[in-house]
Amino acid sequence: MTDPAQESAQAAPPEEADPDVQALRARFGAAVRAARAHRGQIAVEIAPSALLDAARFLRDQRGFRLLSYVAGVDCLELPAPHRFKAVYSLLDLGRAKRLRLEVPCEDDLEPRLPSVASVWPAAACHESEAFDLVGIVFEGHPGLERILTPEGFEGHPHRKDFDVSAEAVEFTFRPTPQGKPGARA
Repeated sequence: MTDPAQESAQAAPPEEADPDVQALRARFGAAVRAARAHRGQIAVEIAPSALLDAARFLRDQRGFRLLSYVAGVDCLELPAPHRFKAVYSLLDLGRAKRLRLEVPCEDDLEPRLPSVASVWPAAACHESEAFDLVGIVFEGHPGLERILTPEGFEGHPHRKDFDVSAEAVEFTFRPTPQGKPGARA
């Protein structure tokens, strides 16, 4: 005779049996929209309204104290309900475990998400990069600014609809520092 709880645990996909996914679902319910496993890593999609609370919960209760990166993603050519999302790669050093949070921007015309820089200070520069290259505005960010494109640059070069042929790129060259070999012709 088998235990029904044991049977349902065996039938569930591996990502649903993950203790961090279960803890997120227990704490945030419907705000946890999906969970999936890919190449041994769990990805959890969470509603933007729950992002800050989920970030604090994952850091304080689940041990994910290290934020590896935040990436802005343009899903224009993918079968996704929203065009933009931010992906947060988290690491629990004690368990040597990674978890990826995926948070969709619900407005495709003006993508916005809450900043997690108050939870993981390292997020500040990553959020500025996502703002600069993809155009996601992180509300509550301590100093959101363009950090990779030149002053006065218009548009966001990592958007799928960005026209890379629209403007010629001008390069400026500085002289070779003294003591360094010069360029050879």
